[in-house]
Amino acid sequence: MTFISGIPSSDIDQVWTACLPFIEAAADKGQAEMTTNDIYNFCKEQKMQLWIIFDDDFKIQAAATTELIDYPAKKVCRLVTLGGNNFDDWMEYLRVIEEWAIEKNCVALETFCRKGFSKKLENYGYKQTYIVLGKDLTTLH
Repeated sequence: MTFISGIPSSDIDQVWTACLPFIEAAADKGQAEMTTNDIYNFCKEQKMQLWIIFDDDFKIQAAATTELIDYPAKKVCRLVTLGGNNFDDWMEYLRVIEEWAIEKNCVALETFCRKGFSKKLENYGYKQTYIVLGKDLTTLH
């Protein structure tokens, strides 16, 4: 049976190496906002949370990181990274993160993702709320 587990910050060192390929795969699709070392430190400092999805044999199928965001008008849980194999086999288990977020008084879960991934998330009740555009300014001078 597939299951998901939140990893206490005190246990991050025990699982980080095994999770790193999944976190790197997700982070590599970002805009270099943070490194995997930053994510590791944020998890250790309890500024972010590490989640692991295991299969029946306790083999890691995916790893995710989240952070709680306190906007002035509401609190949300942000899915920062999500990387794994066989997405459709375990995506439904993200409801555990959603339930945890509710316990933390969050009213929504948000993520910044690529267009193709957003299509997959739509199958699980996620909707596009806005589009984020970026422009690299380091090449202008």
